[in-house]
Amino acid sequence: MQYTLEEAELTQHSNGQELQPEISEPTSTTTPEPETEQEITTIVPITTEPEVIDGEVIEIEPPEPAEDHTPPKQKPYWLLIPLTILFCLLFVAASSLLPFLTPSATVTIIPVERTITTLAAIQVQGRQLAPLTLMQSMSVATTGKKHQDATRAEGTITLYNGLILRQTIAAGTMLTGSDGVQVVTDQAAVIPAANPPIEGQVTVPAHTLVAGQQGNIQAYDINTACCVTSVVAKNTQAFTGGASARDFLVVTRADINTAVTSLLVTLSQSEVAALQAQLHPGEELITPSCDPTVSSTHKIGDEAKEVAVTVSVTCSGMAYLAHKVHANATQLIQSQANKTLGSDYRLMGDIQVSIVHATISNPRQGIANIVVQVTGTWVYQITPEIQQHLLHLIAGMSKQQALQTLLQFPGIQGAQIIVKGGNRTLPQDPRNIHIVILYAS
Repeated sequence: MQYTLEEAELTQHSNGQELQPEISEPTSTTTPEPETEQEITTIVPITTEPEVIDGEVIEIEPPEPAEDHTPPKQKPYWLLIPLTILFCLLFVAASSLLPFLTPSATVTIIPVERTITTLAAIQVQGRQLAPLTLMQSMSVATTGKKHQDATRAEGTITLYNGLILRQTIAAGTMLTGSDGVQVVTDQAAVIPAANPPIEGQVTVPAHTLVAGQQGNIQAYDINTACCVTSVVAKNTQAFTGGASARDFLVVTRADINTAVTSLLVTLSQSEVAALQAQLHPGEELITPSCDPTVSSTHKIGDEAKEVAVTVSVTCSGMAYLAHKVHANATQLIQSQANKTLGSDYRLMGDIQVSIVHATISNPRQGIANIVVQVTGTWVYQITPEIQQHLLHLIAGMSKQQALQTLLQFPGIQGAQIIVKGGNRTLPQDPRNIHIVILYAS
């Protein structure tokens, strides 16, 4: 510490002379270092000058340095953690900004796809299920409409002859009943001669002149002398068939078909459920063949307000091992695809197998012949090696040139190019071009 007061310098001489205090001029801010071990310089305030006694030598010892309790400084290793985090953040930010500062392009490629469909006959283990017969009935309202005009009643007239001579009564002879209904004969009546006591007689058809139900006269409504001498006409039976005009309902083919269709849907579902109950684990049911039988309470054209229809169905099904059919079908179509397309295509998705026809070729051994339709889709493989080849091929080209180049490649059916910033030229560096594979299916 420096003082602004005057310094006192005490010097001890070797000859034992008396020490004299000597007041020196103010020193500079720099304290001079002692030249020898015997020369000790001490800075004291003026106000604290020591008292000097004549004839005595006072030796002032230098103050001992104070103990330093300050802990040793440690190296700032903890700064490595925030510096590392800061460096990582700067690296991520630079990596994120690099694509925006570097020209880039995205190329979307649609590979060629080929769909193969084939029919194949496969022999598998199968077994015939026991036939099953189900029956169901229902009634439906009839929808047919008919109109009937008024009709005349019809019957017969018996003519009796009391003479011993044969007599003839012309056709169209009119007779009137007790209720006033007139009847006309439809044909000539030749009455044999009487053989007393038995009268000659003959019966001829006749009809009423009036149409409608009033023409349905009772028996012997006509009982009167007729036409010539000794001839009597009688209707020994009632006239029938007289009816008024009317509209009525009849059974149509559509009525019966509606009932049959509805019944077949229900019966088919029941048949399939019953046949599936006979399946063993791992088996599938081939669509059963069914023979329906239809009957109804009325025929087509009959007058009726409703008709009851009964359908009886007998179905026979066949069970087969589904996994063997699918495995054989898959192997067949895969082999065909390899021959047709080569090794540059791979299967995309699942192979679809549907049963077209099935028969039991050997009931004892349970061998079934199944005709299946197999469908699968194969796509051209744009491998990473091909992608790298395409990147180097189109780098630096214009969009139009690059598209033409890509579409000439045998495994590409479509392509699209998007260049950042609306540029018409792809980057020179292939690393700035990204390929995306898009499948049409």
